[in-house]
Amino acid sequence: MPRKKEKPEETMTSEEKVVIPTIADLEWTDHVLGLLSEDEKIQGNPTTDGLRRIFERAMDCQILEASSKVVQAPSPENEKRATVEFTLVFKPNWVPDGFNEIRSVSGSADVYWGNCDKVFRNHPVAVAETRAEGRALRRALRLRKVLAAEEVVESTEDDIGPDNVTKITNNQINFIDVIAKRLDINVLSIIKEIGITEDSVKNILHEDALKVIRELSGYQQKVDEIPDVVKGYVNNWSLV
Repeated sequence: MPRKKEKPEETMTSEEKVVIPTIADLEWTDHVLGLLSEDEKIQGNPTTDGLRRIFERAMDCQILEASSKVVQAPSPENEKRATVEFTLVFKPNWVPDGFNEIRSVSGSADVYWGNCDKVFRNHPVAVAETRAEGRALRRALRLRKVLAAEEVVESTEDDIGPDNVTKITNNQINFIDVIAKRLDINVLSIIKEIGITEDSVKNILHEDALKVIRELSGYQQKVDEIPDVVKGYVNNWSLV
């Protein structure tokens, strides 16, 4: 691991002595973040680009390989969820001659509309790759209590447009079924009352399914106010 280095003597004053902390020191995280420029931080969190730039300097190493692997590609069936694994292979410069010590570290991330800023939600693979790289870099650098800026989500959206997740998902169906059975509610009646006119449950839009969920969630808070017109749970409603 990187070792403590004293500032070169020709640049030191008699009162000054600078020691670089090791990766095991409590000061290590602050030292690494101090190597970043201000435009490589967002609200104090380091960007993946910034961590990539300073990695070899901070770790006193050479990056031999940086690669990503798409573990799960987005599709309508998985709510357009992307999962990517990023692997970083590097060789420390401080290893004594005669030793060929190569190290590797990996990071993974999965991204879908519910954990991604709405500005980037149509690019889940790219976002997942960047987050996975940031996690691999953080893990290799052993940063404490620090997230990469790309991992911080500020603005997600519940209502997903037709250009993203278009149809009701299995997770939504299962959630609706559990709540409807618990409250003894006819889901098909709820769908009709809301004004959803699809000829099949499977064709209901994702955003309309969210409306059904909100309606059922509201009834959970006021069970005594459930109207008779929607009472009476029906099995296999999702097959209609």
